[in-house]
Amino acid sequence: MTKFYNIDALVLAGGKSSRMNFSDKALLKIGNKTFLENLEILFSNFNRKYISLNSSQNISSNSFIRIDDEYNEIGPISGLYNGLSKCESSYLFVAPCDVPNLTADFLEYITNFISSDYDAFIVKDKDGFIHPLMGVYNKSALEKIKIAINSEDYKIMNLVKNLNVKYIDLKYTNFDDLEILKNINTPEDYKNLTSSSENKTKFFAVSGIKNSGKTTLITKLLKKFKDEGYKVGTIKHDGHDFQMDNLNSDTDKHIKSGAHGTLIFSKNKFMFLEQTPETEIEFYLNFFKDYDIIILEGFKGSNHPKLEIIRKNISNKSVCNLNNLKFIVSDLEVISNVNDIKILDINDIGSIFKEIKTVIF
Repeated sequence: MTKFYNIDALVLAGGKSSRMNFSDKALLKIGNKTFLENLEILFSNFNRKYISLNSSQNISSNSFIRIDDEYNEIGPISGLYNGLSKCESSYLFVAPCDVPNLTADFLEYITNFISSDYDAFIVKDKDGFIHPLMGVYNKSALEKIKIAINSEDYKIMNLVKNLNVKYIDLKYTNFDDLEILKNINTPEDYKNLTSSSENKTKFFAVSGIKNSGKTTLITKLLKKFKDEGYKVGTIKHDGHDFQMDNLNSDTDKHIKSGAHGTLIFSKNKFMFLEQTPETEIEFYLNFFKDYDIIILEGFKGSNHPKLEIIRKNISNKSVCNLNNLKFIVSDLEVISNVNDIKILDINDIGSIFKEIKTVIF
């Protein structure tokens, strides 16, 4: 993930949450982590992380610097003002605590627009709606925010109209704005979120050039996942028309003689083969719907979340599509053509395993 230099992050979590039966939404869980813990991981590459709360909230975090509202009962404009006042960087990425579908590539996309020419960089969804609490604010906005508060005009949209704003229009992107910007406001929203999350298979690619050690690493990771009780599958892409030693049989003869598909089964297993053109990976993932995790071997040019293995005497540079390259596994300390991407020791399987779980859960 890219390091966001000179940008801090602020989580707005001081609302009453009346539609959530007054529960602190930052403490709601998805999987085994709270919304706040997931944001802690997602925001790890900002300089500093702040959380805006009201003084009555019993929320603590070792990773977030707590900022209590200076002005009570005036809404999120108070958190925005206090965050900008106290942050040490020139820019502050702002997000509410109840958007659990944010992604690292979305954050990177938004922060790429930053320049000193604007007071704020605010997201506009594909339907044209403005999301004033999702974007980056410049410290240059502070004076106008203070004026709005002193005038008792607490509406964020009125504030935005008085700022010099760069709108980041998602209409021109491939982001799923309905998912990424979805707020979890009600118990029904939360129920739908947790039920869809529980049924969603995770997948992660182990990439690298030929002979880099992909299969060896995958076999070690499979044991780790199995030991922790996960149901894991693997998919490997073969650029050639693969052959399997045990298919030199009647089954293989059926395919070679013109059968479109054939199935073989025994007491403990079965295999289904079908003649079909290569298609998108999502088609193959459907065969693993009841699995917890799928490890993809290869896929270095894909946009799927991945690690890349780089070993000395084999290569000293990255060959992967950097989009969604989460980290590098290597016996080198420096990789020649990448910056700001974490490098883990190729022999430290425990750390590699932990990092994959952090990325996919």
